[in-house]
Amino acid sequence: MISIMPRGKIAHAVAMAFAVALVPSAYADTASDTEDQLPEVLVTATKRVSTVQETAASITAVSQQDIADRGIVDFNSLAQSVPGISMRTSGPGQTEFEMRGLNSAGGNTSQVGFYLDETPLSSPAAAQVGKEEIDPTLYDLNRVEVLRGPQGTLYGASSMGGTVKLVPNAPQLGTFAASGENIVSDTSSGGSINHEINGMVNLPLGDSVALRMVGTSNSDSGWIQRRVIQDGAVAVDSGTFPNVTRPANFYTAPLQEQIDGANSTTIDSVRMSLLWKPTDNLSITPMLMWQLTQQGAPDAVDVNGNPTHPTVPALNAHWEIYDSPEPQQDRFTLGSLKIEYQFDSFSITSATADWNRDTVISQDSTEENAAAIGIPVYDAPGGIGPSGPAPNGPAVTEKDYTRQISEELRFTSTGTGPFQWILGYFYQDLYSEWDEWAIAPQAAPILGGTNLYVDYQPQTILQNSEFGEASWQFTPDLKGTVGLRHYHYSLNQTNEEYGVFTVYAAEGNTVPYNTASSSSASGTNPKFDLSYNIDKDAMVYATVAKGFRIGGVNQPIPVGYTNSVVTGNECGLQLKILDLATCNHNLLLQAPATFSPDHVWNYEIGEKSSFLDHRLIANVSAYYERWINPQIATNLAGFGITANGGNARVVGFEAQFQALLTRAWDLGVNLGYTDSKFTQSSAITGYPSGYAVPDIPKLTASATLRWKQPLTGELALNGSLEGDYVGGRTDAPYGETISLENINTYLVHLPSYALANLRFGVNSSAWSASLFVNNLTNKETLLDPQPQIDLQMNAYVRYLVNRPRTTGLDVSYKFH
Repeated sequence: MISIMPRGKIAHAVAMAFAVALVPSAYADTASDTEDQLPEVLVTATKRVSTVQETAASITAVSQQDIADRGIVDFNSLAQSVPGISMRTSGPGQTEFEMRGLNSAGGNTSQVGFYLDETPLSSPAAAQVGKEEIDPTLYDLNRVEVLRGPQGTLYGASSMGGTVKLVPNAPQLGTFAASGENIVSDTSSGGSINHEINGMVNLPLGDSVALRMVGTSNSDSGWIQRRVIQDGAVAVDSGTFPNVTRPANFYTAPLQEQIDGANSTTIDSVRMSLLWKPTDNLSITPMLMWQLTQQGAPDAVDVNGNPTHPTVPALNAHWEIYDSPEPQQDRFTLGSLKIEYQFDSFSITSATADWNRDTVISQDSTEENAAAIGIPVYDAPGGIGPSGPAPNGPAVTEKDYTRQISEELRFTSTGTGPFQWILGYFYQDLYSEWDEWAIAPQAAPILGGTNLYVDYQPQTILQNSEFGEASWQFTPDLKGTVGLRHYHYSLNQTNEEYGVFTVYAAEGNTVPYNTASSSSASGTNPKFDLSYNIDKDAMVYATVAKGFRIGGVNQPIPVGYTNSVVTGNECGLQLKILDLATCNHNLLLQAPATFSPDHVWNYEIGEKSSFLDHRLIANVSAYYERWINPQIATNLAGFGITANGGNARVVGFEAQFQALLTRAWDLGVNLGYTDSKFTQSSAITGYPSGYAVPDIPKLTASATLRWKQPLTGELALNGSLEGDYVGGRTDAPYGETISLENINTYLVHLPSYALANLRFGVNSSAWSASLFVNNLTNKETLLDPQPQIDLQMNAYVRYLVNRPRTTGLDVSYKFH
């Protein structure tokens, strides 16, 4: 403790100085008035109820009222204002979250745990769009909790970077309540009208039962064009795979068709929960949820500029040789059951869930496939697009089906003594299936069949974990916590593939190649925490914690000299592993068939303070992390694989400040700094020592200024201005076989950007009406390279872009 306290006092002093600087000196005149305070937000981050200020961890909690006041309708929008979190997104429900400098693109599990109440929502194991999570609608949500840093003790695997927890409102006994919301808006710069309807009803069914139903229907206009070039209007792309370029007239050729708003989106969602309390000590809560997200095309465009420094195009559009629609569909169904019983000194909680998710994505792949197999001309009459799960056209289709059964049983002390404890068991049965169809009608005369790449790859993961935490209140101000989680997992994967781009290509494109792989591992994750209350309004803490992620299996990589794709794989391995710039055709190497688990050690100090009778809050944390054996996504001539790269270290801090400036004004400022670098060079991934971990911005920041002015009676005016900033970052280019020697030639540099939202309205206790402008300055920016699901080639990478300025009216109402 002696070594920790000076740092804690320094952090407290710095936070106090910064926080007081936010407040006008005139505020001292009202400091004794205890009516106006910043609200406390209850959280269950430690699997017991506490407040943010009482919890010795770096945590952000956003309340239901805050979500409503800021007009937040999805978690992506909320995450932009949370320090230390970054995202890779290709559209609604296709978002990969990253925290504290840990890139999530590789591996078969996420770096960030994502929970809906007590249910973990695991990402698909092999999805080429990334470790993306479902994005549940946020209407009638009680709060969102974001825990930063490894949560391996209480939340297990896939929580190395942190954990996100969405907590819905529970049914209310003996109360009828209903609410509704209607949002109409218009998107500029190619978009049109958007419409969203939300509704909730809470029905009492006797004295001990209540039912709560929530529904959402959302229709967002697209703003990106899909431009289909007239048949025969352009020549084939020049060059040899994978180094090809489009013809000079590609973007000026006459069009066969122009589809405006191609990326239009609909989201429909229903959530129902029932509360039954047969006794005061027992509660039983089943919940059902269904959500369907459909998008006409990804939020991705062809870009301008140097390949390493892409720039926003003059026109948000994608040009196609054939008429290849690119629909995306994501269907999610959840059933869960939570049972809680309170004994005299402890409680028992059982959380059981069974959910499934079915995602189908299509992408235009004409040029990639033509370049790889040497199709001489583009001459398909009228264009041929995908149809159902097995497309008959040049587009490639990926299906990711995931089903998970999970159970957590835990015992939690509820007494008032100095010793508190949690004991629990967690079970997970995850089935994740990755299927892909790449069919080319023009390939039949050249190759004797249309199958370029067809793959069926199911995977099962079984996990069993026992966990516990124990804390001791040494003195009224000093508390220590020790946690431990023991885990064991087993993974089994089979693979059946056939086509030109597979191992048996030389034997015909209908001859299947089958493999089977398995792996298993056991381990423990410890946590040590020490917290000290300087006074009733200030706490310092120090934490050491470990997080982990399971290993996995790569798809088989073709070998043998049968075509340019296979040759590219082998030459790429020689370049990566042996640094051979000239390919030796007598030397055959194997790509890694599996990748090992990785883990992170986190060392953190922090402080939490409130001032001026809880009118100011200042929470600051600083951390150092060692990322060991990191799972990194890399590429071999168009085939994406995961490899264990060189170790990395992460240094950073997070700061959150809230100030009630006056009774009418409050200000929130969030800052996150992350310096994430490799400390060892890795030949297979291509990253030298000292290079930044990809897709991690050094600086993220947000500020929200809110205003509320009472009028007559219950009416009040309100407004908010929010700004979010994301710093520049690098990213691995799709399709390039990067190595230690060529990384500077190919590494993509993404620009920093800032977005602003404005909101103004009037409200009462029963209704509210607000005008809003999202993306106030109509900023256009490149968010990330679009994940490619066919042959990944740098020549055809598109980039994901943000929604243009959207202006609208939000009307909500409540009934009691």
